[in-house]
Amino acid sequence: MDDNKIEKSNFQNGFEPITSEQMYQIENNGEKIIGMKKLLMMENAGSKIAEFILEVFGDNLANKKIISICGLGNNGGDAIVAIRHISAYLSAKFSIKDNNNNIVLALLGNSDQIKTEESKINWKIIEKVDSIKKIIFNTENKITIEMEIEKADIIIDGLIGTGIKGKLKDPYSSLIDKINHQKSKSFILSVDIPSGLNPDTGEIDDKAIKADTTITFHRIKQGLMKNVEQCGKILPVKIGIPIEAELGVL
Repeated sequence: MDDNKIEKSNFQNGFEPITSEQMYQIENNGEKIIGMKKLLMMENAGSKIAEFILEVFGDNLANKKIISICGLGNNGGDAIVAIRHISAYLSAKFSIKDNNNNIVLALLGNSDQIKTEESKINWKIIEKVDSIKKIIFNTENKITIEMEIEKADIIIDGLIGTGIKGKLKDPYSSLIDKINHQKSKSFILSVDIPSGLNPDTGEIDDKAIKADTTITFHRIKQGLMKNVEQCGKILPVKIGIPIEAELGVL
């Protein structure tokens, strides 16, 4: 991967920073005006995360423990798709057919609490994927999730997206602390924006994930560039949204 190329692309060639509201409008234009469903956007976003992890770790990924921490919104949906793609690759290459304790998904609530249709669809898919160990959060298994985080070589942060406001509640608050405690022990990858970081100002109202890499979609969110230290390497990627979806927004 050409790191210099990535760094330069942060500021030009269609990756210039935008607000979370502008991104929301672009996504809506993509679906309602152009006809590109948000489900496709989520699929592309998750596959980009998986491609990056596979590129960084290669076949060594088979010996790594990876956990995807998924909230109940679209950010969590992206992380669900990502772990599915990773599992599909490893299962095919290394003939993993049954529950793999090295590939873990933690959903931070009951499936009936998932907020968006796109994330619901992807959860229904992942329920049928036996090669992924799934943990649905409740007060009794919080320690189990924390132990999985402690053992993880790679952590995908899909807890909270761009809708963060105010003080965080559990399990989000305590899991952010737990993930940050793994800094330098595990590779921490944030989906679109580090959970807890304001996507527009870069401010942290309460606490936020301190990522090694943040993969952000379509264009960079303004807050990332205002708090690079919290984001680690910022990698903007396109997820198939046509440039025409930006008309009237930018």
